[in-house]
Amino acid sequence: MKQKAHRWKRIMGAVSAVVLLMAGIWWLKRPSYEVMKIENSIITQDHLALYETDCRAQIASDFYSKYKLDPNEDGFWETSVHGESPKEALRQMAMDRLLRDTVERVKASQYGIPADITLKDIKRSLEKENKKRQSSERISYGPGQYGLMEYVSRTQMEIRDELKRTLMEEKLEPSQDQLKELYAGADPSLFDKGCRARIGIYMFYGMKAGEYPEELKKVWCYVEKGLAQGMAPADLIHGINEWSEAKIEYEEAVYDMSDLPRDNQEITWLVEQTRFLEPGQNSGVLDYGPSQGILLVLDKHDYGKAGYEESVPLLKNMWLEKAYEEYIKQCLEEYGYHVK
Repeated sequence: MKQKAHRWKRIMGAVSAVVLLMAGIWWLKRPSYEVMKIENSIITQDHLALYETDCRAQIASDFYSKYKLDPNEDGFWETSVHGESPKEALRQMAMDRLLRDTVERVKASQYGIPADITLKDIKRSLEKENKKRQSSERISYGPGQYGLMEYVSRTQMEIRDELKRTLMEEKLEPSQDQLKELYAGADPSLFDKGCRARIGIYMFYGMKAGEYPEELKKVWCYVEKGLAQGMAPADLIHGINEWSEAKIEYEEAVYDMSDLPRDNQEITWLVEQTRFLEPGQNSGVLDYGPSQGILLVLDKHDYGKAGYEESVPLLKNMWLEKAYEEYIKQCLEEYGYHVK
């Protein structure tokens, strides 16, 4: 009798273990609960959690800048300051981003643009993409393997661009009168065709912290007076070197905004600092990294303002950006989400 009882206990123990194991598996694989539904697509908590993770650094930075709250301190996310909580702000930012992204994906799919909407479908496509990247030698762009949020961001950008293009063709195309009105009322600098300029550069390179502070003030004062008097660069440099240990170098550079190198930071800086100066005007003393200098515009040829016909591609892009934002806002409101 006792043996039967022991055998029964062992059987029940094994059954209990199996039940607990199955319950644990169900718990781990249970569906994440719904946080929003758009059309027939259910967006779940795990999808929102992905966006919350992506937004954490931004919220931490915002609360540190605004309230000097240290995100590394215990209790940071539960803190409340003037009615604001990092935890609530994080959830709201993530919800706003997820909501907008989901609406874009839903609308894209309605226009026949391939777009995964739920996190489950996105993960399935990510797995296929990474397998393809692992085995294919033809893919030469992007990372060897995508992370989940990295893949979400990349595909979101592609979907958004394709949706904009489609909407421009089918729904949001502006009339010529609307484009002309936009051209007439826009900031003229948007249609600036740029210029070709020759710049004289007086520069002290590689200044260390605390090196020649008073000396450099005297040097730049001397340069500015010399420029006002029309002194030649060689005479200016020679005059400075006679009494100063802060050695100033002079060189000239030419830039043409119709053909600027994209990866030259120095030329980009020159354009930014001198674009709206006239020949004979100088920039005053500028910092360039650890260096200081004065830029003098020697001569310049302006290409003028682009006319309406030349500006149509730009005007269409300007129109589309505004029209697209209004379209997405309208879609959100149609789905019952108020947008400020």
